[in-house]
Amino acid sequence: MREERIAEKSAERAEWRRLYDMIGKLLFDHGLEPSPGNFEMCHRYLSGRDGEFNAMIDRAIAKEGGLNEAVASAISARIDSGLSTDELSRIATEAQGFLEEMSSILIRSGDDARDYGQALADEAAGLEADGSPAQAVQKLVGLTRSMIDKAQAAEEDLRRTEAQMSIMRKDLAAAHHRANSDPLTGLPNRRALDHHLRNAFEKARRGDTPLALAICDIDHFKQFNDTHGHQIGDEVIKFVGSSLGRATSGDVFVSRYGGEEFVVVFERAAAESAVAVLDKIRSAIAARELKVTHTGQSLGRLSFSGGLAALNVHDSPGSILKRADAALYQAKQLGRNRIHTAD
Repeated sequence: MREERIAEKSAERAEWRRLYDMIGKLLFDHGLEPSPGNFEMCHRYLSGRDGEFNAMIDRAIAKEGGLNEAVASAISARIDSGLSTDELSRIATEAQGFLEEMSSILIRSGDDARDYGQALADEAAGLEADGSPAQAVQKLVGLTRSMIDKAQAAEEDLRRTEAQMSIMRKDLAAAHHRANSDPLTGLPNRRALDHHLRNAFEKARRGDTPLALAICDIDHFKQFNDTHGHQIGDEVIKFVGSSLGRATSGDVFVSRYGGEEFVVVFERAAAESAVAVLDKIRSAIAARELKVTHTGQSLGRLSFSGGLAALNVHDSPGSILKRADAALYQAKQLGRNRIHTAD
């Protein structure tokens, strides 16, 4: 057993080395700087897990005759749905400015109220010292009108600043949504999945409730993509994603995992009920003949395979994903178009 683990680790390290060399060659062949962004782009491309991203790279190479810094930056901008540093900096600066403005308004209002109170006290003292009542009342009316005007002006300033902060909150909510959504399907993305899975995992542990996770992969997608083109391939990914999203409800979280893969998290659900849900969706998709909407061209039938793992006492968020991935591999080996449960 120990020898098998050593051999497995050695093979894994050899694969790392091969991928590292391939990334270096791709960067060098296209004259790209070995920056973190370019390195990540090449790793994503050569890993081959995101068909949409690879298609964008392939189209760029075919059109431009290769990659360059401008093309690489454009691809990264299109594919990255996260909150950029510039956008985050802008929102933070605006928030700081609004808070400072509101603080200034409140301080000014406090000073005005304090001055008003002192003026009232002075007039009251003058009246007690045998001052003219009519003159004192006139001064008090003037002071009160001035204070009312200042209070109204401060209220308008606060209302305006509050409206600006409301716009900023909407911008921030929209940016957060973009950062956690897959641009093609509209489903939660890998970033959102990681966050949700951690929370679901902790809740399941605390409440001693079941949790099941499935990785679903469209069968023969590369062949389908090569036959019908990337645009149709994208539509197929959207169709399967929407089918999974529509047919699940309650404590079920559906996300795009990358390429033609999706992850479905079932909270408070045993493996048997999760498999039943997925099998129903899989059967419905497999029984349907797909057609191009505007031409009526038949695309044939489509299916997906799934690997499902139920939470056990030894699991972590990473290990349950790994076990589901291994179960998916078994489903593919057993003939595809099926859901296989991990041991």
